[in-house]
Amino acid sequence: MRTRQKDYLDYTKQEFASVVSSSFNSGSICHSEEETAVLTLYDNGTIRECNKAAAELLDCAPGNLTWQHISTVLPQLAETSLMEGKSVNPNLRFLSHIGYSFEMISLSGVHFFCAIFFNEVENFGRHCLRLIIRPIVQAPLIA
Repeated sequence: MRTRQKDYLDYTKQEFASVVSSSFNSGSICHSEEETAVLTLYDNGTIRECNKAAAELLDCAPGNLTWQHISTVLPQLAETSLMEGKSVNPNLRFLSHIGYSFEMISLSGVHFFCAIFFNEVENFGRHCLRLIIRPIVQAPLIA
């Protein structure tokens, strides 16, 4: 019996550049922070900042996401506390460490999968999170 297996590939690797849809704009490895999609969040999940790369990925102007909850683009985080005490939720930290695929929704309604990574940062005395987003492309494989 044959089963169908799905493999998730990191779109940023150059050998997969031809697979990437035009909505992701670039298939090359991110060489600078400017090219990396980053959202800065308050500890309650409210988006504080959206960089240009994240705005392009999420099909919006950078200011369109400011003051919205992260669950606007990452619905899986709607009922999840991002922080536990003064640290990132251990379950989220684990999922980001293993490269778990989260489903994101751009503001234009496009669904795609991504790996997300949390970094804790201090901003004017307030604890914030930097959320790094790495889109991944689903490529079906037949076993």
